[in-house]
Amino acid sequence: METRPKKPIPKILIVVLGLILGLGLALYLILGKDRGGPQPVSQAPETKSERIGPAVTVPPAPIPAEGPSAPQDPCQQSREKLQGLFAYLDRQDYIAARQFKGGSAEVFRGLMARLLASPPAVQRETDDLLRVLQNRAHFFRVLGKRDTLLLRDILRKEGEMIEASLATLYQAMILQETCKEKAAVLRAPLKQVYPYAVFFLNTLGGSSYLMRRDSRMRVLTRYYSVLIIDRANQRKLNHLGLDIRPPLETLVRDLEGAANLTRKEEYLGTLGAIRARY
Repeated sequence: METRPKKPIPKILIVVLGLILGLGLALYLILGKDRGGPQPVSQAPETKSERIGPAVTVPPAPIPAEGPSAPQDPCQQSREKLQGLFAYLDRQDYIAARQFKGGSAEVFRGLMARLLASPPAVQRETDDLLRVLQNRAHFFRVLGKRDTLLLRDILRKEGEMIEASLATLYQAMILQETCKEKAAVLRAPLKQVYPYAVFFLNTLGGSSYLMRRDSRMRVLTRYYSVLIIDRANQRKLNHLGLDIRPPLETLVRDLEGAANLTRKEEYLGTLGAIRARY
């Protein structure tokens, strides 16, 4: 039986079929999208980790699958920041080499307890030259050579993270009464911290100590000292009656000329609010 050869499919027919299939697929995707059908999954953009210091990163918080995210408990947040700070210090070679029992967090608890138990002399300092000299060497007298050198090393090696670290410590201090035992990483009651604020703002020994520090540490120490005096005024704990206005005005001028602080505008805004109260 003779078979006839198959005729080739005209190219025009292939093109028409392709157009029909393409239009059908496009129509399906459009209708499927409008009806809430499956949609292509896009990859979420990468988010940079939040830096808390040199070579230290905190991974971004996971995004919940659905629904609004609940606000984080400030006590828990404060405790996690403190724990992160001490965990970072524990990883540094110069800290690890000291082989602290209980890590840097335990060491700082001890240092703070000793400092709060032995505050500097802030009344009638200039009546006695010996008192001035003792204030000038206050930290060395209370902490001793080993721990004073530890603090010096931290200030020298971690200068870039000192701004964030002081903010973390101050936040933990002001949350103590609210958080109670929830954030008991460090304890520094306002009543016991108050003499140190007066020490740095209104004594020769405190001024001498700050003059031996770099400009950033000097300004930051005075900034948090002003905040502590302001808080003491609000709680009626400023029993020495230190006038906050002179150091406040001096600090504002110094901050306006500072060029090595990342939160400069935030500090000036806070001081502006304090100035308005006085």
